[in-house]
Amino acid sequence: MLSPLPPDYWSAEAAAHLALRAGFGQMPDESKKWSEQGMEAMLNHLLQTPPDYVAPPDWAYPTRDEDLVQRIRNPTTTSEEKAQLQRDLNIRKSEHMADLINWWTQRMVRSPAPLVEKMTLFWHGHFATSADKVSAYRMWLQNETIRRYALSNFSTLVKAISCDPAMLNWLDLGSSQKEHPNENFARELMELFTLGEGHYTEDDVKAAARAFTGYRVVGPAEEFRFVAAQFDPSDKTFLGKTGPWRGDQIIDIILSQPQCAKFIATKIWRFFAYEDPAPPLVDALADQLLRCKYELKPFMKIVLSSQEFFSSQARKSIIKSPVQFLVQGQRTLGLPLPIGQSLVFIYRQLGQTPFYPPNVKGWDGGKSWINTATLTYRYDLARELVYGVLPEQVGLPKAPSATPTPSPTPVVNKSLAMESSMEEMAIRAMTGDPGSMRVSTEQNSGGPTKNPPNPGTPAHNNSPAPQKKPEPQVIPPPAPTPPTRLTTGFPAGRFVSPDDRKDPRRVVEKLSLSIFQATPDAVLLDKFEKAAVLNTVPFDDHAIRELATLMMTTPSYQLC
Repeated sequence: MLSPLPPDYWSAEAAAHLALRAGFGQMPDESKKWSEQGMEAMLNHLLQTPPDYVAPPDWAYPTRDEDLVQRIRNPTTTSEEKAQLQRDLNIRKSEHMADLINWWTQRMVRSPAPLVEKMTLFWHGHFATSADKVSAYRMWLQNETIRRYALSNFSTLVKAISCDPAMLNWLDLGSSQKEHPNENFARELMELFTLGEGHYTEDDVKAAARAFTGYRVVGPAEEFRFVAAQFDPSDKTFLGKTGPWRGDQIIDIILSQPQCAKFIATKIWRFFAYEDPAPPLVDALADQLLRCKYELKPFMKIVLSSQEFFSSQARKSIIKSPVQFLVQGQRTLGLPLPIGQSLVFIYRQLGQTPFYPPNVKGWDGGKSWINTATLTYRYDLARELVYGVLPEQVGLPKAPSATPTPSPTPVVNKSLAMESSMEEMAIRAMTGDPGSMRVSTEQNSGGPTKNPPNPGTPAHNNSPAPQKKPEPQVIPPPAPTPPTRLTTGFPAGRFVSPDDRKDPRRVVEKLSLSIFQATPDAVLLDKFEKAAVLNTVPFDDHAIRELATLMMTTPSYQLC
């Protein structure tokens, strides 16, 4: 069990699978390159490439909002002035958070170390902390801390998180006093971060809470400091061991429990491979994590090279998270994403806004990503990204223009019939029809995933306003000034050469490799070809974009 994949089974398709799970996908020529160089070379590249330096947002320093904070605290400030200053502070924070969401998204898109970013995303959900309660600066700081230790030792990572200013704020650890210890962090440390429910007692929570007293964030630089005067130095009995434990020692005791290795190994496997690993596999994973002494790089190499990771049970079995959906689209297809509040709005509609987990447990993932609302929005969004997003398509005010520029409208008898195909596929996905997406969304059809408060400007409708198709006109009017598009759309020329455009089958195969990161089964490939031949050969950019949209609105594309 967990034996490495035999060399004979390594292929370009296996390399593409590894790139999707250990990152956000790659171009077909990269998969071909790694298939020739071998799995070991690709794994070493993923595990050893350091993240590049990215300058922090220009507002990311601890005293950025000090001017407004001091004016609010000033005793001479009137209540009306304080209310206005607080509104100004909230607006500033929302702008900073939108900027931070864009900043991290582009790090994931462009990073030379995709596994570091994928692990950062995993730990972000694991140590779920929300900007609902925490400042933008502290959220950025935590993101950098997680990235720094994402592939280090799990013990080092947990100890760093226990001292993290955002976490101290989020779970009230920074205000815990030895006379009245706050139990929030101690409880979540065991329940959510290390052991899982049912593997500790209330007495263990109380003892751990006493051990974590004295943790503070101090000074203008907002740095962690252990304040001995606020620490409870008395003996504590924790998980059967007694001593004057401090926080780091509590973490050491937790990691000595076999259950901790099972809990963490299972959660990593579910995120990177597939749901519900069998008990023997869980035991094998936990054993390997303990053998690695919680060092994450060697453990991840075992996971990502195993036969189980490349099995049919693992491939195309995970529903893409909204982050995966968007980042993969730009990284592998060159689909530029909107920026600023537009991107935040899209994340909210898809059901996952970075830095805004729904609760302390983070995002459920898996089937929870898909319901009738979010699936429909994915399909609509795919078309918008392929053609270039207009402001009104993501809920922003419409750009001023004398006459709206219509969305591209194919000739009826040569179209790919996108509206009907999207509806048909959505219905098949919802009913669990064979050949559609593996998961049924019937249990998740109660509406969109609960969205966090918008870290931006006013709320909008849950779905983009439908675009009216232009009425046919005998005499064309003067060309209007087109509204500014937020993105440029799918760069068809990068994926399909002039020679390829003469052959529908080659067009379908070229697009499929990039969009699905693998060649679809023959039945689906034939369906795409039948749709493609309705267009005039050689294909123009519009026909290629229609075909790309069709592929992205299949249930298969929602899986990775």
